[in-house]
Amino acid sequence: MEILMQVTLSVDIPHLGDRIKAAVEASGKSPTVVAAMAEMSVANLYRIMSEETKSIPRDTLKRLSVVLRIDFDADVRAAILSEIDSESP
Repeated sequence: MEILMQVTLSVDIPHLGDRIKAAVEASGKSPTVVAAMAEMSVANLYRIMSEETKSIPRDTLKRLSVVLRIDFDADVRAAILSEIDSESP
């Protein structure tokens, strides 16, 4: 049996909540519909859009990416690469 270990990364993505809010508005869907499609509560979506919450689980971000048809993972990758580059000697 193979034992897997999960590594959790934390990266800062400036104004991600604002970008998600703009994407929701541009989608033509109500926040209630977006939240339902992303399998999350409307309250949580509003906390994310207002940047009240300071962390978003990656699976939540992936679901929002699918629903809103925007690759937020590109922002995650860019933030990770930037962090790695800044730590290089």
